Amino acid sequence: MSLRFILGRAGTGKSRACLDEIAQELKGSPQGPPLLFLVPEQATFQTERALATMPGLGGTIRAQVFSFRRLAYRVLQEVGGSARIPIGDLGKRMILRNLLEKHKDELRLFHRSAGQPGFADALAGALSELKLYNIDATSLDRCQTEVIERQGAGLLADKLHDLALLYGALKTFLEGKYTDPDDYLHLLAQRIPGSVMLRDAEVWVDGFAGFTPQELSVLAALMSACRRVNVALCLDPTELDEPCDLDDPFFRTRETQAKLLQLAFDRGIVIEKALHLVPAPGQSAPRFQHPELQHLESFYFRRPAPPWLGGTQSLFVCAAANRRSEVEGAAREIIRLCRDQGYRWRDVAVLLRDLESYYDSIESVFSDFGIPLFIDSKRPAPHHPLVELIRSALEAVLRDWAYEPVFRYLKTDLVPLSRGETDRLENYVLAHGIRGRRWRDREPWLFRRRLTLGEDALSEFSDQELAELAEINGARDRARAALASFHKAVVGAKAVRPITAALYQLLVDLKAPEQISCWIAEAEAAGRIEEAHAHRQVWAAVIDLFDQIVESLGETPLDLATYAVVMEAGLDSLKLSLIPPELDQVFVGSLDRSRCPGIRAAFVLGVSEGVLPARPKDDGIFDDKERERIYALTGLELAPGSRRRLFDEEYHIYVALTRASERCYLSYPLADAEGRAQLPSSVIARVRELFPQVTERTWLLEPGSLPTGAGLSGSAFAGAATAETAAMAQTALAARTTKEAAMSAVERELAEEYIVHPARSLSYLIPSLREALARRPVPLVWWAVYSWLAERPAWRELLARVLSGLWHKNREQDLPKPVSRRLFGDPLRASVSRIERFLACPFSHFISHGLRLKERRIFRLAAPDLGEFFHAALKQFGERLRRDRLDWGALPREELFRLTGEVVSDLAPQLQNEILLSTARHRYLTGRLQQTLSRAVIVLGEHARRGQFRPLALEVGFGPEELLPPVQVPLTGGRWMDLVGRIDRIDGFFVGDASWLRVIDYKSNRANLKLADIAHGLKLQLLAYLDVALRHGNRLLQGCALGEDRPSSLSAATACHPGGMLYFGICDPLLSTGGPLTRDEAERAILKEAKMCGHVLADPAVVAAMDGQTRQGYSPLIPVGLKKEGGFYSASSVLTMEQFALLRQYLQSIVARVGEAILDGLVSIRPHRRDDRLACSFCPYKSVCQFDLLLQDNDYRLLIDDPPEKIWEKIAAGPKAIFEGVIR
Repeated sequence: MSLRFILGRAGTGKSRACLDEIAQELKGSPQGPPLLFLVPEQATFQTERALATMPGLGGTIRAQVFSFRRLAYRVLQEVGGSARIPIGDLGKRMILRNLLEKHKDELRLFHRSAGQPGFADALAGALSELKLYNIDATSLDRCQTEVIERQGAGLLADKLHDLALLYGALKTFLEGKYTDPDDYLHLLAQRIPGSVMLRDAEVWVDGFAGFTPQELSVLAALMSACRRVNVALCLDPTELDEPCDLDDPFFRTRETQAKLLQLAFDRGIVIEKALHLVPAPGQSAPRFQHPELQHLESFYFRRPAPPWLGGTQSLFVCAAANRRSEVEGAAREIIRLCRDQGYRWRDVAVLLRDLESYYDSIESVFSDFGIPLFIDSKRPAPHHPLVELIRSALEAVLRDWAYEPVFRYLKTDLVPLSRGETDRLENYVLAHGIRGRRWRDREPWLFRRRLTLGEDALSEFSDQELAELAEINGARDRARAALASFHKAVVGAKAVRPITAALYQLLVDLKAPEQISCWIAEAEAAGRIEEAHAHRQVWAAVIDLFDQIVESLGETPLDLATYAVVMEAGLDSLKLSLIPPELDQVFVGSLDRSRCPGIRAAFVLGVSEGVLPARPKDDGIFDDKERERIYALTGLELAPGSRRRLFDEEYHIYVALTRASERCYLSYPLADAEGRAQLPSSVIARVRELFPQVTERTWLLEPGSLPTGAGLSGSAFAGAATAETAAMAQTALAARTTKEAAMSAVERELAEEYIVHPARSLSYLIPSLREALARRPVPLVWWAVYSWLAERPAWRELLARVLSGLWHKNREQDLPKPVSRRLFGDPLRASVSRIERFLACPFSHFISHGLRLKERRIFRLAAPDLGEFFHAALKQFGERLRRDRLDWGALPREELFRLTGEVVSDLAPQLQNEILLSTARHRYLTGRLQQTLSRAVIVLGEHARRGQFRPLALEVGFGPEELLPPVQVPLTGGRWMDLVGRIDRIDGFFVGDASWLRVIDYKSNRANLKLADIAHGLKLQLLAYLDVALRHGNRLLQGCALGEDRPSSLSAATACHPGGMLYFGICDPLLSTGGPLTRDEAERAILKEAKMCGHVLADPAVVAAMDGQTRQGYSPLIPVGLKKEGGFYSASSVLTMEQFALLRQYLQSIVARVGEAILDGLVSIRPHRRDDRLACSFCPYKSVCQFDLLLQDNDYRLLIDDPPEKIWEKIAAGPKAIFEGVIR
């Protein structure tokens, strides 16, 4: 029984010495006593591989590689102690959360923190630390007593009391049935004397810089039981007699050696002569193939130190703009080493102090470059489909089958629905607002959306509708079956065990094990070994999570909401520990845990201030001062505080600088992920001090300073786009074949650094080709790249596809006329709003009315729904007045409120499958709608009271099978277009045998109508409606129901004149006042806010018929102001009879020209811009047209509002200017 040290600095061969000694023992006696190699957990795979590949050994069962935890499992299986149920970290946290609640009233300090998120995790960490340092509850009690005796009661004493209480409660809970994994090493130390396996065994310990007290207890037991224990430590054997300061990189290993020597001395263990691995004078350590790296290892921490004279060929300092460019620079250099220097992927390691910040960048960039890699880090699995299924199933039940969790559940691919079925089901659910009871009921879904509020809800379904409903209900039954059973099982459950059992049954009902097995088989068949391992581990981890929850809290009363929180914490803590799927791959690891022996090149990324060395965080139960006070008062040793961990960073720096045998790259970004400036670490400054002429590089994201851009098109790739393109390609080939010798050194260096992978070279090529199109010089090497890609079938298609953007013009080809006629119909049937859409942008019209693309329907109350509701309500209100022969202006306010209430009650259930009755919020909104409608009818009543215009017709349709026929607009070539639509309201005023008509269009907000709006073709609706009313005025007059007010002089020959075209905004305005208002003042202010907008006839008699009470000044009802001496103010919106006639002619010309353009196939992307208002602002098709001002052919059609005189000149000239802008 003896102890022997194997001592040496980095690279001197300590690990190799351990392996050689084991190999020698095996060769001498293959069947002898066990040979154990004890290494850190994360190094077991690499060590087993190194041992298995030792020359001449073959297979062996005598030598075994263990970590401390694996050795504990092995010994406890042999001598007993492993029968009790192990509780993992998650199980312990859940138990502690339960104990905190149970003992809350007994806690002195933690009672306020007990229920806070994350406190149980912090408490579990503190108790694990106490166990690792062999401190039990009794020791804590004694410590508390000593603290009180020496410094009195206080926060520290209360903290120790609470920890002791919870520590003891945890021990009582676990006793006799469960095992805390933190106790394994304690049990191992106790059981080692009884192990037959360890008798006469020899142990080698390597890869540790220090040991916890628990691990030291195990080593002490091994010293007493085994023939010999060999411990390899990284320190300088020549300085053992010299004092060692805290900032010395070997301080920790020197301290570890001292502790082991004391343990051996206390137990009477023989201490053998240490094996000192020291290079011969003037020689480098075996690892370092270049003297520069030996110089770095020897003198980095020594001051003063001789500087290295001359440049460096194996040490490089690299700066990058940001992390992305830093990772890409490393990837390019790795490929260059493997391509030009004979390296294998496995010869390279990427080391980081902050692996988490670089994880995603490294994974994506290395994948883009085709570099196989293994990241030595436990990977979280929160987005795995199985994890998401469990999370969303619980949330769906808790949120009463709300849309979001239900469809997260359905989109996991673990539910028996295809993705297409899921998408169609989702569209149906969104359109009809389905949730809760409607999901769980067995009644089939028969919801459908009415096109209008007046549509009969009980009308028969068409065959197509029935087929669609059958498909939807079939998908719904398969979607809900397993989840409904789970809902039924858990909704009344009050304990952990039945809820977990129901969750497991859900997975069984969905055949999740079988589906995951299929994923594993598919991944393995495709060579995605890592993905297959991930699927296996997630399933095993989830089942283990279920077991831990049941074992730790099985019968604990817990409602579903609390259970979901516990399960969420468990799912978030799932980590995947993957072994390297390949032998030849780049190793990526963190400096504080990863081992990477035998590498030739090391890339140390992120050598920035605050990252390396890292700033320690003080985030435990005990802070640094409390740790020092406990040690000073009681002698109990806890884990090192943040100050000591800061000094330990020196060892991590030493590891980073000494891993490589041939090349060491130190890199740093100049900015962090948020773009903030970042300084290089003091490590960089020290390296520059030690190597004044160190090789420095700058890693750019792209070569040179070329602008980013698009590339050459597929047709140009074939040499057929233009003669210029074909000539350019020929020039490229000629330059490559005849002038390659003239390629400059800079270009060759460029080629060596950036042309490392075809896909990445293609992305670098694009900006160069754009430079060529701009007739600027391009490095010859990029023409060679283009030719290389074009000559290889594997890359030719990708080249054509990716580079197609260079010649891309975002300009649509007009449709052939036969196609246009088939698409839009002949004769063409169009509404006024469709005409306006075409004039806003022809392509938007093509998408909406040609391709008939529609936005996804969502069950929500949007502006169009409110508009539809108010239109229907005012129509029904007016019809009631007409039916009951009531005068709108004579009704008292109370009667108006009663009637509007009846109208709203009648229409509310008809809007979007009773959306106004679906929630308390919508029911409140129904009351607001009634209030707004009441305000509207009061204002309209005021119009009736003060004027003589009376409604002739409400919601008048013109078109096939409507009250009025369509307006037939003749087009060229014998074609015509039917103009169709619906007029909200037509009013009439009569004097003798003449009548004046006005049209009113209801808007759910205030709208204005300027003359320029009509001239630009943006607002033609009112003008078109007035034109229709005047065309069919006599028919309207003969069919109207004016009752006693109907003049006897009305006849088929009655002359109809334009009276006005007005918008009426349906609103309940908020008044902004400087103080209190009387009722009359408030009513006048409301009338002013609700004033109609538009244009009326410049005739005082007609104006008086609209507002007979305004003799002078501005009317509160219409946009007119009367002068005292007669006439109208200049701000009045009035038009003469001749101007109305001119506008009608202008309208007919516009409509005809639009109809011809549509049938001629015009679909150009030509949106308008008017001041800061853009046609694209509210267009739902922006993602389809891809309009982009950066593209040459994409620009706005600028609309300018001219003075009225010039506008009338343009109107008189016709709509030619509009179409020149649209057609270009």
